[in-house]
This record gives sequence, C-alpha cells and structure tokens, in this order.
Amino acid sequence: MDSDPIVRFLRIKSVRRVAALAVFVGLLVLFRHLIPLLVFFLAFSRGLGAASSFLAARTGVPRKAALLGVVATLVGALASAAAFGVGRGIRAVITLRQTLPEKIALIRQSALYERLQEYLQDTESYLEGAKHYATSAAGYVTSFGRLLLYATIGLILAVVYLLEQEELSHWTRSIDPRSLGGALVRWFGYLADAVVVTIQLQIIVAVLNALFTLPILIGLGIPHAGPLALLIFASSLVPVVGNLVSGAVLILLAYNSRGWVGVGVFVTLTFVLHKVESYYLNPRLTARHIRLPGMVLIASLIAWEHLLGIVGLFVSFPFLFVANKIRQEMKDEDTDDAKAVQEALETTV
Repeated sequence: MDSDPIVRFLRIKSVRRVAALAVFVGLLVLFRHLIPLLVFFLAFSRGLGAASSFLAARTGVPRKAALLGVVATLVGALASAAAFGVGRGIRAVITLRQTLPEKIALIRQSALYERLQEYLQDTESYLEGAKHYATSAAGYVTSFGRLLLYATIGLILAVVYLLEQEELSHWTRSIDPRSLGGALVRWFGYLADAVVVTIQLQIIVAVLNALFTLPILIGLGIPHAGPLALLIFASSLVPVVGNLVSGAVLILLAYNSRGWVGVGVFVTLTFVLHKVESYYLNPRLTARHIRLPGMVLIASLIAWEHLLGIVGLFVSFPFLFVANKIRQEMKDEDTDDAKAVQEALETTV
C-alpha cells in the first residue's frame, strides 16, 4: 500500500479522472503554440519509422542503421530540391498572397459579380470571407521562417525518438496504467493518432484537388496557373470549407478569362471535389478510428470554427477522436470494475 496520502487520494477513480483531465487540458492550452512542432514530429517519426523498418526488413541491416540511411537520404533530397529552385514556387505563393487584395478588387468590378449582387444580397460578405480564408491559408504557407525551425526541431526529435524507441516503450510500460501518469501517456498517444489521421486526410485531399485543378487551369488559359494550384493545395489543407472557398475564387477568375464556360467548368469541378472529399475520402479515412453520425462532425466543425476561427477546423476531428477514446476507456474501466466486484461477491458467497 502507498503510504503517501496524496498518492492514495489520486488513486480514487473519480479523483484520478478529474485530475488527469485537468492536467491534460492544461498542458494542451499551455503548449498550444507548439502544435506545429508536434505535427512535424509525428509526420517525421511515422514516416521515417515506416521507411527504416521497410529497409531493415528488405536488406537485413539493423533498424537503427537503416534509420540513419533514410535520414541521410531525406536530408540530401531536401538539399537538392532547394538547390533546383523549389524556392521559386514559394516566392510565387508569397507574391500571390501580396497581390490577392488587388485580385479581389478586380473581381468586384467584374460583370459576374455585379450580376450576382442582383440575386444575392450578401455577396460582399461572401467575397470578404473568401478573401479572409484564402489569405489565411496562404499566410500559413508563407510563414516559412517559423515552420522551417519547427520542421528542423521536429526532425531531430523524431530521429532521437526512433533511436530510443525501445527504451521509451519499456519506460511507458513500466508506468502504472491506473495512475495519473499512465492516463496522460495513453491520452497523448490518442492525440498523436488523431493528428496523424488528420494529416493523412488533408494532404490526400489537397494533393488531389491541386492535381485535378491544374490541368483545367492550364487548359482554360487562366493566368498564373502554377501559383493558383499552390493556393488550391494550401486552401484544401483547411477541412471542409477550403475546397469551397478556393472554388468560389476560381469561379470568379474563370469568368473573367473564359466567361460562362469557365464558370460551368469550375462549378462542376468544385461540386465533384467537395463530394469526393465529403462522402468518400473523409469517411474512408476516419471510419477506421471513430464512428460518429455526420451531424455530430458538422456540429463540431461549426462550434470549433466559431471558437477558434480557421484553426478550429483543424481541432474538430482530433477533439472528437480523443474525447471518444477517453470515453470508451472510462466505460471499459467501469465495466472491468463491475465484473471484479461481481466476481468477489460470488467468491464470498
């Protein structure tokens, strides 16, 4: 038995749960600015871990040696990409972000915008919303100084974690699962899984949107097709609304270049991509981890967007994922405790 009264107090189930929830939420709020670092760390650790395990299995070399080989290859590839002018695409996105207000002003002068105002009384707010989300999405892409720092630190942490993965796994297994520390370790593991699923989903959606849209931009002869494709990729990283907002902007730009033909093409494309994202990609990737009615997902998106703005759209699914895991964990614990009590009563009788 533990002699420390604080330890005994924290072992009470209800007290332990409340304390764990308070500490978990407090740590998330306290270190919320480091969320990008967590994203890079998880992306590198999962990717490098899978690649090094595959290489070790195929070649027979030790996993740690395979990991160092994969890291050296990755660093070399990144250096080569920088040397061959990936920075030009970055500068193009920066230029697009700087000129976006001017492009929005030109859209306001277009014949399509004037015609829409006859039917939609709130057209100005729609355009301002498109400008806000497009500028915000481009803004995240252009914050390269801080993102580069986070990426570098995330890569270093991922390599250290993978090199010491066995020791860390042994240490976490030594923690009492019924203790406060055991609960926090599991819950942060749930958070990591939620972030990884979110990254996978949005990258797949963004790549598909950009790949499907770029040939159409080129075929219609819309200026700055390359930077616009990068903007589409950045906007599509925003769940649900990103595709609709970028589609609305492209529809107006297409009208200026190709008239109603361009409008019809991009209305159809936006509709198809949104349906693919909503009814195929999202359910297929998320159903493996969480099963909730669509209404709950939509309500969560609306609530978090209202609370945190564009950032809230990224928080919605991880929140539901972690909350569902914690709820199921507590439910299973209650069931096990009830079975233990029943067995004890039967033994006594």
